Amino acid sequence: MFRHWFLAIRPKTLIASVLPVTGGTILAYRKTDEISLSVAILCLLYCLLVQVGTNLGNDYFDYMKGADKNRKLGPERMVSSGKIKPQHVLNATIFSLILSFILGLKILAMIDGGYMLIIIGLLSVACAILYTGGPFPLAYNGFGDIFVILFFGLVAVETTHFVLCESANVVWDTNYALSFGIGLLINNLLIVNNYRDYEEDFRVQKKTTIVLFGRTFGLIFFFFAILITFILIPVLEPIAWATTFLLPIGLYFGFKLRKAMTVRDYGFVLAGCATLVALETICLVFGFFFISI
Repeated sequence: MFRHWFLAIRPKTLIASVLPVTGGTILAYRKTDEISLSVAILCLLYCLLVQVGTNLGNDYFDYMKGADKNRKLGPERMVSSGKIKPQHVLNATIFSLILSFILGLKILAMIDGGYMLIIIGLLSVACAILYTGGPFPLAYNGFGDIFVILFFGLVAVETTHFVLCESANVVWDTNYALSFGIGLLINNLLIVNNYRDYEEDFRVQKKTTIVLFGRTFGLIFFFFAILITFILIPVLEPIAWATTFLLPIGLYFGFKLRKAMTVRDYGFVLAGCATLVALETICLVFGFFFISI
């Protein structure tokens, strides 16, 4: 049973919460080394809980809409396979999101933040549900990519950046370049999934951007994200200089995606893209401390 729940939270994708918090922490640390480590850890836990809630909600709502009924190339889903009861997954989704909001209130109290953080917290929880649930699910109406780029990039990075600046009483200034690049790279995980599931999504009218515009668009979007993240962003934001060395790896997985045909092929590409996100995290940390010496 534990194994089924572990798979339900989609552990291979959770690095998508580590990267934006790392990026925001680095941006704050660049201003001062007096940032609160405990607040940084709470930011990471908050992002992980929101992502876990989103993943579990995705499993539940896709099952309810029949989107996971005939998956041929994707990994087994715990609800549609009958491994976990739908109501149990829904309960776990709600619990994860409530816990994340409580954690957000704790962060708010620790830094004496403003009402905007409450709004961001409410929006994060709401969008975690609305991603695949509700009367207008984002992932079913072409807004999945926007959600990922916005919340895993701009919102997660800059909110972490802001909170840690507040913890050290230093002035926060936005850094949209790094945030956007992080969001684009994380969104490539979604592109791989949607590229793989194109035929099934088309049949159940799950209107991902790839269903709307085709697989060729998905490949172009994937390569666009790689080029922007590993070429343009390091030019605009010097602390990302070391990530340039990841360009060949990103291009490699793009070409592997283009040729993917089997469950194993897509699993390899998805694992590779998750590894790329992890390597981006490491390179950002290394690059920052290298130029700080």
